[in-house]
Amino acid sequence: MLIELGMLLVKMVLTAAVVVTASVVAERSGPLLGGVIISLPISSGPGMFFLALQADDRFVADSVLYTLAMSAAIAVFLIVYPRLAVRFGAVASVGGALLVWCGVGYLVQLLPLQLWSALGLTLAAFAAAILVPRPPGLKPPPRPVGISGVELVGRALITGGIIASVVSISALIGPQATGVLMAFPTAFTAIAFIMHRRHGGPAAAATLLASTIGMLSFVAYLVALYSLIMPIGALPALGAALCVAAVASTAIALDGRRRARMRAARPNPEATP
Repeated sequence: MLIELGMLLVKMVLTAAVVVTASVVAERSGPLLGGVIISLPISSGPGMFFLALQADDRFVADSVLYTLAMSAAIAVFLIVYPRLAVRFGAVASVGGALLVWCGVGYLVQLLPLQLWSALGLTLAAFAAAILVPRPPGLKPPPRPVGISGVELVGRALITGGIIASVVSISALIGPQATGVLMAFPTAFTAIAFIMHRRHGGPAAAATLLASTIGMLSFVAYLVALYSLIMPIGALPALGAALCVAAVASTAIALDGRRRARMRAARPNPEATP
């Protein structure tokens, strides 16, 4: 019993350290880079690592497949939250988006998925998230962003507790439920709630919306992970998939900066006398 509790504590601490560090950097980096950072597998990455240590490759692969499908629910979260955030408070906005996420998660568990069906579902959801018009009134958050010790501790307990608990009970709930819960939008929820309360809904919404395209790197990570688990094993596949995510995120960030420079260089017709 003590050994199991100790292992749970280790999982919580290591997962929380990764998530908290990444989310703090994201909040200090502005909407563009911050959005790319929080779209990395900062919570599911540690979770998949611990899962690979205790489960067989087939179980891990099946879990990854449902995490991939649940990325569609994250896209829906990114559609719903910003539209609530410009009108309502933090609790109502985050809570409403999470309720929709839970509804999609319940439906996903009922689907008999294959790689291409899960990928098609996710890409369709992100296409909708990218193409749907943005709500009016968005604004970037002020910089630098300060974070209190209480917020850091709270975020660590929530993120570490969720991922560590899911991994610990994975054998009881099965790969479908494990994969669904592994895709819980922990970083998005924490950043949305804290930034919403501190800087207002429009600023929090702008940061989360900036991660929509960046989430494609997370999708690439999951596709690579699922495709490589059975040929080379879960742990080597995880390392390779993280490299894929890093390359994809870097490319997205560089492309975003290029587009921003191009927009800044365009002449403003309203400024012409």
